[in-house]
Amino acid sequence: MSKTPPKFDITKHPQFRVIHIDGFFGGLNPQTGDIKFFLDIAEPRIKTGGKPGEMELDKVNREIQVEVRMSSAAWMNMAAWMERHIKRLEDLGIIKREKKRKKPPVKGEEYRV
Repeated sequence: MSKTPPKFDITKHPQFRVIHIDGFFGGLNPQTGDIKFFLDIAEPRIKTGGKPGEMELDKVNREIQVEVRMSSAAWMNMAAWMERHIKRLEDLGIIKREKKRKKPPVKGEEYRV
């Protein structure tokens, strides 16, 4: 058996796409974690009796773009990977961490970016 690591080919799934998100929610248990990414789409309407073209916002459609499910180990690895990238940019002075939340997040709580 060879000790040489296998060669990896990188391909994109036919349904691969890049998405923009406004926030996310999900949860983690000992076996699995899930994150749902959403996009908020404003649905304005023309204001009755208003100036020409004046609009009011009646509704926001929160469209879930994708759900990602993974093992709790993959979740922890992803969190560590993200934290390393954040720290590097903080050390370079490119980004600044927001103040910590006063209350811990609750399972299923949404986050907006």
